[in-house]
Amino acid sequence: MSSLFTRIRQGELPGHILWDDGSCFAMLTIKPIREGHLLVIPHQEVDHWDEMDDALTEHVFKVSRLLSRTLRQLFPCEKTAMMIAGLEVRHAHIHLFPVTAISDLNFALAQERADDQQLATAQKIRGALRAAGHIAVPADE
Repeated sequence: MSSLFTRIRQGELPGHILWDDGSCFAMLTIKPIREGHLLVIPHQEVDHWDEMDDALTEHVFKVSRLLSRTLRQLFPCEKTAMMIAGLEVRHAHIHLFPVTAISDLNFALAQERADDQQLATAQKIRGALRAAGHIAVPADE
């Protein structure tokens, strides 16, 4: 059975997809710690991130770096945090989100946002990616 993330990527379940290049995709998380909190996910359904092959690992981290730089441009922050937990969905994924303090690294702070707020965030990120010339950005919803 397909993972929750794959079902979202395939359009079976709703989600705000920000990037899809055929090897990995990125989407907003449904319970962000801060605005801009997104997930970078390989298409391949691998449970543990360290089980991805070298080429996929390199690609996922390159896309994560590009998205991190985009988040820093768009949202006030000191850094962009990167976390790999993988306990909530058994499909490897990287969390990226803007942070200003070490206390921001706390999943207890995660809260659902209204869909109109999520849509506005998704459009903001997609717009910045398109303006930078990236073609792996899906059309706005």
